[in-house]
Amino acid sequence: MIRALIYLGLYLIPSIACAQWFTGQASQAINGMDYNEVRSATIEQAIENASLQASSFIKIEHTVTNGILSKSTSNLLSEHQISKITILNETVKNGILTINLKVNLQSGQSCTKDIYQKQLVIAQFPLLTPAQASSGDIYTLPFHVVSRFKNELTNQPSTFVEELIPQMVYKPDYHLDTLNLESVKGISHALSSQFQSQYLVFGYIRDIGLFDENKSNILTNTITPKRNFTIKVYMYDRVSNSILLENEYHGEGGWSFDSFSKVDLANSLFWRSEYGKTINDTLFKAAKDINEILSCEPTKANVINVDNEFVTINIGTLHGVKKGDVFNVVKLKNIPLRNSVLSTLMPPDKPIHLKVIQVSNKISLLVAPQDSDPNGMKQHQTNLYDVVTTTTE
Repeated sequence: MIRALIYLGLYLIPSIACAQWFTGQASQAINGMDYNEVRSATIEQAIENASLQASSFIKIEHTVTNGILSKSTSNLLSEHQISKITILNETVKNGILTINLKVNLQSGQSCTKDIYQKQLVIAQFPLLTPAQASSGDIYTLPFHVVSRFKNELTNQPSTFVEELIPQMVYKPDYHLDTLNLESVKGISHALSSQFQSQYLVFGYIRDIGLFDENKSNILTNTITPKRNFTIKVYMYDRVSNSILLENEYHGEGGWSFDSFSKVDLANSLFWRSEYGKTINDTLFKAAKDINEILSCEPTKANVINVDNEFVTINIGTLHGVKKGDVFNVVKLKNIPLRNSVLSTLMPPDKPIHLKVIQVSNKISLLVAPQDSDPNGMKQHQTNLYDVVTTTTE
């Protein structure tokens, strides 16, 4: 596993309007040095050479495992970000290592991003087919997977993981892969008394089946035991009552364990194995997608208390809120329909701005600025269960 931290300061040219690949090459003499260290430095230089073509100013922290980008945090200092790095080939000739790779850059101008982290909770991910866990006796794999998924999401720049909840909220049906949105809504709102998060991440592990990969040529026939890891991930937005993410992520890796004995999933040997790395790589892809979606979502914080002095919201310094920040109020409206009531969010007739005057880890106290609300009337129009959102004013 190789970790590199790169700072690239480059001249500016016109921005890229969509995703684009850039290739880079680097070479370095081995000269009896540790191969992994030489490889790390060579990859770093190749990424730098590829990024030079994009003329961006990028801060990258990434982890490359066996030529595959398995962990990355990229801070965008211009309008480009690295979304993927692929090793094309690497060769050693006359004691010199040469690596060719390509870097995929995407425009960061596709959405308006704010500075706040989005708060979420993660439910347990059950096995769709528990019998598949019999090989290696890995029935506890879901608990390890969701714990590592939490770590991957915690490391993403736009997410704040409030809690890993001990129960599953969705039990998959092997024959019917459909999601009952009303059921998810009920579960999410039932959890709201315990957790403040707007977003609920849940799903299930679809496939951990074991199989043999056959590779044949004229002289030999090689059989390699391999194992699938396929996970279905959903993300539900409690405020808008919508599914923001529904995606399936798949990987497969070599299975190097005795399938007739219990595999110790708490042992780092498992997570350093090819299959363990496959799981981590797959979870990273899912976490990255969630982060990209939430980075484009405007912050919506719930009003959890209103009194004569302050309006209290459910985000604070842990989410990036600071004293002096300004939010807009969005009103909760209950619209009578035939045999039902539609609850929806609508802006008030006249804008209501609230300013943060005091902040703690998870809550903030807001008031209407004196110059925009001299009589305090706007502030008192804010009610419990309303929402505040970010403002550009």
